[in-house]
Order: sequence, then structure tokens, then C-alpha cells
Amino acid sequence: MKTRISLEDVHYGPLSAGESELKLLGEVRGKDVLEIGCGGGQNSIVLSKWGARSVGLDISEKQIEYARKLAKEEDTKVPFHVGDMQDLHIFKDESFDAVLSSFAISYSDNVLGVFYEVSRVLREHGLFVFATSHPIIGTGRPIRYGGGRRWAISNYFEKRKRVWKWRTKDGVAEFYGGQITIQDYFDMLTKAGFAVERIVEPEPYRLRKMTESQLAQIPYSDPGYVKNYDLWRKVPFTIIFKAKNRAPGGRWQQ
Repeated sequence: MKTRISLEDVHYGPLSAGESELKLLGEVRGKDVLEIGCGGGQNSIVLSKWGARSVGLDISEKQIEYARKLAKEEDTKVPFHVGDMQDLHIFKDESFDAVLSSFAISYSDNVLGVFYEVSRVLREHGLFVFATSHPIIGTGRPIRYGGGRRWAISNYFEKRKRVWKWRTKDGVAEFYGGQITIQDYFDMLTKAGFAVERIVEPEPYRLRKMTESQLAQIPYSDPGYVKNYDLWRKVPFTIIFKAKNRAPGGRWQQ
């Protein structure tokens, strides 16, 4: 089973419900939407199909190359840019109605700086929706307990920077990150001028009770996460923040 990312629904990470079910962005037709850390561009392409004027940005040239190819195959016109989400200088103040990010924010070494930049490019009352791995799994690991596997949390407040490696067909990619608590995210969002409207901790799908057709509708499916499903159905894997911009143009920055 290969990783499958839907081209019909906006995904919010592995085994989480997508936008069609969660309805966090709302109606996007006719709106300007920026996706930061867009990866292969699947979400941006879906947004374009839904009538949005979507734009994608990612720091990886290979990802953007793939996204442009995929958009052409899907007969969608989405501008894709190579760039760092910490510096959105290529976009003018108050350019977008919404900014979306799925499992990319935590790779930044200056999350607050990202939030300030998002606030700057958003219009007043614009939406910022981002999904990331839940902080509760950030410093944990699976252990054997009571005849099964459980998720053990070592230190939720550990802020030490960590490096992990991910093998791909092109070699080994390194990722950097550190623990960011829910309070950290909330405080940084409010400091950057956002009003947090919702925090969503989606429960994983009930995979073993789903039909083949239902399984095919999951927005993002990865064999690694399916294999560890018994863990993820007990521990929140994903957290999603929905925030509204109160400070167009980044005027709250100090």
C-alpha cells in the first residue's frame, strides 16, 4: 500500500478527516487562498478545483516541480513558488482571504515569525487554518504494556531541538524540530494578532469498520500510520488550529 493523497478533498494529515467533513475553511469559491509548505501541491490543486484562486509555496524545489507537473495533469492553473514560509516577501500585505498549512509548520525554526508573516499577508478577518502533529506525541514512544502497545509520554515540556531522518527514493532527508505545546501555539497566535476560533483534535477513522469504498475516500492514507492504527486511535495524532486575523499587515508585530 502506497501513500495516497486525495485530489478531491483538502487533507489535514494522516487518517484525519478532511475539509469536506471538518468544514474549517468554509466556502472558498472566488477567494484568494495561500498554502504554505504545500509539498506536492495536492491541497492547492483541490482548492483550485473548488473555485479558489489558490497559490502554493514550499521550500523544496523538487516538491514544487512535482506540484507544477501534477497541476498540469489535473488541468488546474495554480501558481507554485519556491520559498520559505518564514519570509513571504513575494506576497504583498493583505493579499489573501485564507492561509492553509498541513503538517509543515513544525518544520520551521521560527514558528512565531511564520505567524507574523501569515498575519501580514492575510486580509482583515482572514482565516488561518493549520494542522500539525499533536504535541502529546512529540516526545513519546510506543511501549509494550498489558499484552499490547501503548504510547508513553516521556516529557511533554521538553523543548530540546531534535533531528530525524526520513528515507526517500532520492536519498535521506533530514528534518529538524522541537516540542511546541498547545499553550505555545495559542500564545504565539494571539501575539501575532490572531483570535483562535477552534482547536480540533480529530479522532482517527474506524478503519476496521469501514468498507473498501469508504477507505478509498480517506483524504490521506499512509501504510505506516495504518500499521500503527491501534496506537493512534487512543492518542491524538493531529491537532488543527483555526484562527481569524485581527491585524492585517502585521501591525501587531513588536
